[in-house]
Amino acid sequence: MKKNTNLLKLIIAIVLVLGISVMQHTPSAVAEIPMQQDGPANRIYIDVTYDPVTQTYSLGGFSSAELEQYGAPGFTPELWQVLASLDSITLKLENEQFNLVTDEEQLASIAWDASSRQILYGMLDAYIELGRVDLDRAEAWLDKADIEFSLRNSKELSDPLLIQLATLLQVNIDDDNGAVNVEGIPTGFGLTPEIQEMIRAANLNNIKLCWNKGVIDSEINGSTLPQLTLYEGGINVVDRAFGLSLGDLGPIFDSTFGAGIVFGEGDPVTGECLP
Repeated sequence: MKKNTNLLKLIIAIVLVLGISVMQHTPSAVAEIPMQQDGPANRIYIDVTYDPVTQTYSLGGFSSAELEQYGAPGFTPELWQVLASLDSITLKLENEQFNLVTDEEQLASIAWDASSRQILYGMLDAYIELGRVDLDRAEAWLDKADIEFSLRNSKELSDPLLIQLATLLQVNIDDDNGAVNVEGIPTGFGLTPEIQEMIRAANLNNIKLCWNKGVIDSEINGSTLPQLTLYEGGINVVDRAFGLSLGDLGPIFDSTFGAGIVFGEGDPVTGECLP
């Protein structure tokens, strides 16, 4: 999972190089990337399988051994005791309602419409001071969400992680040190001074980046770039040739997501991406 950050850096680098080249040699053609209109905009499916006998688990298509390499924590003895007595637990958010199902029987449900969320935000804000901006971003993500988290008692490998996000991740890159923040949270990553200088020289303000299973639609400073398609097989060849250690690319090539990347005090990026 951590290895996939290398692929994301590669994608952004390709878009930067392509964007700078196009902007310097062709007239700008302003156009909008298609926006999602109806239905859930953000869909996430996380599947976890577990085996109480061997006390191993699999998450999002990653085996227990792979998860250990990534530093994933193990389950506590108390949790294993609970899981051993159940065949499945499913938590699902759909149609403005949270549903909890155990062993294929409905256990509980809670309303998750706008008014219910406001009550929850108010309770949380009283303790941790979420702030107005954070609440607005939470609404942007949860207003049209379809999220399912499944725990299954099985020796089988879990289903691959499914991510289809239309809401743009808000990414800000500090103009001084190149530090990267996602939704206001520091990531610990940063751009190199060379890339920062290239961005300044090209007068880049912002990037809208939409990834759809290898197809990349992007805008730089509001100007639409030619559509770019990356192929998993070809990326694997480059990975082996240059030792990029990208890992299993299947989940990311099955995913859809987008980001609004702002450099320094650049204009914010708006809109959505088609899932």
